[in-house]
Amino acid sequence: MDRRNKGKTAVTGSKVPQIKAKPQALEYLSDSKAIVDKCLTSAGSEEQFWNIFRISLATESVLAGLATRDMKPPLGPARSIVLRIPMLTAIGQGSIAGSEMRRFLELIFWTIYFTDHPIEWSEFEKGSHTGFARDQHQPIAFAAHRELGHYVDYAGELMAAEPSGLRLKSVNQLKQASHTLNASVHAGHLARTKRKSAPYEDPTADFLKGFGKLQRIVFSNSCMLLAAYRRSSFDRLKASARAQFDWLAAQKLRIEVLSGPFGLQ
Repeated sequence: MDRRNKGKTAVTGSKVPQIKAKPQALEYLSDSKAIVDKCLTSAGSEEQFWNIFRISLATESVLAGLATRDMKPPLGPARSIVLRIPMLTAIGQGSIAGSEMRRFLELIFWTIYFTDHPIEWSEFEKGSHTGFARDQHQPIAFAAHRELGHYVDYAGELMAAEPSGLRLKSVNQLKQASHTLNASVHAGHLARTKRKSAPYEDPTADFLKGFGKLQRIVFSNSCMLLAAYRRSSFDRLKASARAQFDWLAAQKLRIEVLSGPFGLQ
């Protein structure tokens, strides 16, 4: 290279701007820490946050007891999301927590479908599709790469043989929850916002209460669905995990679902 062009771009001949990013990054981190500290203080003073924490703790205990080695995908990733939810809400990232719950739902319905369909799971694991498969003349790839509604419908049809009526209870509630989460994580509401919003959601009592209500619907009905799907694992739950399951289910649902025959045999 010609020494006269040293420090200049080959295209314009102008000097490359030197951006001192490190000081700006450190200032950004300092500001972020202040926001996080503020959110943590706010969340820690709200009883509704402790409810969110307990829901996640109970769900993790139940999922750990229901997990079996043959599940595809395994429940490990879903359990990681469960434990991430309280942290995200506490640091003011409630919208991200909603996105994570949407991913949790997808993992749960995938587990029910792909555990029953190992050939389709092998196709899914290849990762050859970045989106949905559209060619119905390739039925394995088509079934392995569908939208969430397909796997929800599969669980609903599977649970038609379940004697407690779980199909009309948990599956339908999870379907409605998925619609709510889809709407909240879709960028449409951001596009309609006229002003730049803050990079966090203040964890107020009202926000945490609404989030906790949706969280309980998603987690409790997912546990109920998996318990029915893996009845033998449910019957072997340790006393502590079973107590958490009963608390998650709430009295009305627990009485309705568990008062008679329950689960796929």
